[in-house]
Amino acid sequence: MESASTSSPATPRARRGRPPEKGLAERRRRQIVDSACVVFTERGYEAANISEVAKHAKVGQGTVYRYFESKRELLDHVLDHCVERLITTVRAAATREEPRDAEEFTAQLRTIAQRLFMLIDEEPDLLKLVLVEAAAIDAELKARLLGLEATLSALMASYLETGVRAGWLRHNLDTAAVAHGLNALIVPGFLLALRGEATEEKRGRYIDTLVGFAVHGVSK
Repeated sequence: MESASTSSPATPRARRGRPPEKGLAERRRRQIVDSACVVFTERGYEAANISEVAKHAKVGQGTVYRYFESKRELLDHVLDHCVERLITTVRAAATREEPRDAEEFTAQLRTIAQRLFMLIDEEPDLLKLVLVEAAAIDAELKARLLGLEATLSALMASYLETGVRAGWLRHNLDTAAVAHGLNALIVPGFLLALRGEATEEKRGRYIDTLVGFAVHGVSK
């Protein structure tokens, strides 16, 4: 009788798993951050919890913790989102095209102010979270918000330098100081709008004052 083969069976081929979807991790992170924006603004940062963020994002809590270590880290990303919106808004309005004369320069300054106030109309709760609540959470966040002010001031100073070079503003203008001053004037207007007290008429007067300070208050 022929003996049975003593050779060992072939090693089973490893089952190929589903290849990871390209860009899935980044989309998942964005999805969770977007949900954190909603939950934090609706509930307030202190009252909100990760389970609520997970529920809004339609993922498990474990998935949230896979991408973010803590609620505090999520807040950092929410702040990043707001900073990106603010900087993009200013840069888009300021660098749309080089102004050809003092009138166009003034019109672009007005557009910058109008677009910043439009952000309040679009995302009032998010800006309230970042500009009002986040500064009181800890020293690190307060420092980051001061850094945001410095970034926005640098962008505005760069734009004012265009007016100096063209001769529309004083040749010895301290553009950095004026830019910080404009930011300081914008904040009360933001708070007025966040309280729902900025009617169309009040907002128009406020923007006129900002533009007047920038152009007439520091002109030649």
